[in-house]
Amino acid sequence: MASRIETGLELRSMFVLAVLALAACGGSSGGGRPHATPTSTATPAPTPTPTCPLPLPFCGGDFPLNTLQTTPYGPAWADVQTSPSQFLPCFGPYALCFYANCTVGPDGASSCPCFEWYGTNYVLITAILNLDSYLATTSACADPSACQQPNSAPVCNDIISGSFLPSAKRFSTFGLYRAKQEPIGQTDCSSQSNRSPYAGCMTAPCFGPTTPGSDPHTAMIACDCPLYDGPYQIGKDVDPSECNDAPLAWSAAYHPTPTPISNPCDLVPGGCVPDAPADDCGCPLYDPGHTVLPPDSGVSCATVCQEYAGCDRGDIELGFTCDATLCTSHDHDLVFDACIGLERCELSEIFKAEMAAGCSCCASQLCGCTANTPTDEKIYQLNASQRADGDTPQCDINGTLCGTSPP
Repeated sequence: MASRIETGLELRSMFVLAVLALAACGGSSGGGRPHATPTSTATPAPTPTPTCPLPLPFCGGDFPLNTLQTTPYGPAWADVQTSPSQFLPCFGPYALCFYANCTVGPDGASSCPCFEWYGTNYVLITAILNLDSYLATTSACADPSACQQPNSAPVCNDIISGSFLPSAKRFSTFGLYRAKQEPIGQTDCSSQSNRSPYAGCMTAPCFGPTTPGSDPHTAMIACDCPLYDGPYQIGKDVDPSECNDAPLAWSAAYHPTPTPISNPCDLVPGGCVPDAPADDCGCPLYDPGHTVLPPDSGVSCATVCQEYAGCDRGDIELGFTCDATLCTSHDHDLVFDACIGLERCELSEIFKAEMAAGCSCCASQLCGCTANTPTDEKIYQLNASQRADGDTPQCDINGTLCGTSPP
């Protein structure tokens, strides 16, 4: 595991299954057991205190580890879901550690090989490892329906800003990225007497550089996931004998009453995820003449367009470039080039519009927002790159977000 440790989804039964391996730790494609490469520690860190049950980086520094029993079944790192409404949507870069098989360290934690991706992702409220973030989120989202717009829960902003754990590069959450390539399954290890401890990866920190994944256009990052010894389900179909995974540890989680669901898209309200490709259960793209805002949506298109114009990186308006890429590309580098930084901007009216119309990457088309010239030229280039990858951009599907050729 990382040397930081060595040296120290009413949500209709939403994610009832996803919780099986919450936050899922999303390892490499296929059924193998990838090993993560230890990550380096920039500076020496203090020794964990005897009263803190986990190694660095959770204990021994300034991180306010959530040691509360967040459910009757264990602490936050047990990754336990007791209600279908406990998942909160965030939007931005994240680590997907679903299905990962992790390298166990000597002090109660593990290093897990996880996919890095961008877009809609979900945090299990009972598995927030930062105590301050947990208390703020459980207070603001006591009624979970109040936090179902992406990034409306305090934990999302803590993760995006990095204040959750400043030294981390990414944090492990759950998403349906890779749902087509790596189908969700279920192996219940709860009654297996010889089961080994599992890695609870929800909100776990990830360090070190991203590296190319074994599948084209993917990227991996190592995440430090605490170990927990208790009943659990693995989010893939394996032989029950593999519940004894020693000397490795499955990324897993526990649902007291697990319900197998064969189609992961059925786990999402309305059957689709906003701002995601169709292969990842994404909501439909904009369909000219058919996709419209309901008359009672309350959406202000003026505000929507202001949000597009007000979020830029240099001269590039990121809302437009991300819409042109995120829902049609599977290329990690291309999506990050088009989107990174958007998560730090005000997007609430954009999310409101897309949720009202039930479409993905579509608010600018719904409201007739127009991009500036540098952004249009960037979109043209991003579309060309998608075609080169074998993907089909929105321009070729619905005639929108086509951009303009640079001079």
